[in-house]
Amino acid sequence: MRIALSALLILFCLAGPAAAEAPAIGIYADRLLDTNLVACPYCGRPIRTGAIHQDAEAVLIDELRQGLADNGISYALGRENQRTMQAFVFRFEERRGGNFAVEKPASVGFHLHLMDQQRVIKVFAFNETQQPLSEDILQFRTFLRRGMRWLTVKELAEEGILKGIVFFQEDLR
Repeated sequence: MRIALSALLILFCLAGPAAAEAPAIGIYADRLLDTNLVACPYCGRPIRTGAIHQDAEAVLIDELRQGLADNGISYALGRENQRTMQAFVFRFEERRGGNFAVEKPASVGFHLHLMDQQRVIKVFAFNETQQPLSEDILQFRTFLRRGMRWLTVKELAEEGILKGIVFFQEDLR
């Protein structure tokens, strides 16, 4: 009897952490196809559309994968999981120029939709075009944090994804 109880206790201890682990969240990305839309087709929030680089979805998925992994959050690619995080990109424009002088800054607009059974339960919106310091002196700390230079679209998207993961931190655990 003691041996059976000990064996059950050991099995429970071994299975406990695995059973308590949250199921992987599915991640995927979509892009805006109809540039005449003024609201997100998933959450209804207003959007400011623009050009979308051909690799936008791949960049967002790579950044999501890295950010989730760095935060110890399990994920799976695709829409098949009960809980999913969808990146919906509606603007992804590369800068024209270099690190210290640009003709046109990078601009990124996307929503991260946290979904449960295909129903939106929470939304993070990222919508930024890098501005010169002379236009907004209150962004001085951001300017310093970014290395006092103009970001690429990938770097700006990474910044947005990381903010989104922090925003969803409690919901993803």
